[in-house]
Amino acid sequence: MNDIRNVKLFIFCIVLLSLPIQHLYTQESIYPKGSPLWLVDMFFNQPSFPEKEKYYSGEMLQDVNYPTIGEEDFQSDSISYRKIAASNQAEVYSITITKYYDSRYFYCYLFNDAGTWKIDTIRKFQLPAFIHEVADSLARTEQAPDTTLNLQRMLELMTSSDEKLKTYLSDNVNSFYTIINDFEYNRPIKLKSLMNQFGLESIYYDDLYPGCIFIMIGKIDRFEIGYIFSPNKSALPGITPQRFIYIEEIIPKWFVYRVM
Repeated sequence: MNDIRNVKLFIFCIVLLSLPIQHLYTQESIYPKGSPLWLVDMFFNQPSFPEKEKYYSGEMLQDVNYPTIGEEDFQSDSISYRKIAASNQAEVYSITITKYYDSRYFYCYLFNDAGTWKIDTIRKFQLPAFIHEVADSLARTEQAPDTTLNLQRMLELMTSSDEKLKTYLSDNVNSFYTIINDFEYNRPIKLKSLMNQFGLESIYYDDLYPGCIFIMIGKIDRFEIGYIFSPNKSALPGITPQRFIYIEEIIPKWFVYRVM
């Protein structure tokens, strides 16, 4: 009897080892099918997304024949989702995927098409590789001059996660209020000193968004990262895949943003 049991166990192990790797890790989404979170989970975290053409819209229809993030890079070290905007007809999620100490940041835009939620657009905020290399190099520099330290702070912020950017402002909010006051009351010397101290590149108004003051951490090509000060949420830019791909409240009146 034991011999028969051992033979069955041996055959089972051989069959198991012969299965494709993704089948060994197959899992089911824990979210209700068809919900926005289910779509995000299916695209970013599941090893397969059957009938995904039913849940794609807009520019995503061009990618129906390409693998999803989950299909091409399954079993990351960690993945997290966070809803950053919502209405009856649209939702936006921030997704962070970490693998081998490397984090990638995505923003997923969904809309309700006659009762069916669909993925319309996905954006990946990824600075050029040399920016990370320069940031790492500067971080190892000892006794650097002030100009180098200013650049180091700026690049450290530019390569930070959303959560680190939010924490940075909330931890230093009193100084950021001083920056706003120095800007509004035209005290350029004090303003420049504080901006350098906190690794910030510029501060400005934008005629398109009256009621907002933009504090830009840095800008490289089309990529821009910074903070917005606005007592009125309705004055904020809209979150869209075309420009302000990410805006999130940190504390009342203060917001973090990304542009690409």
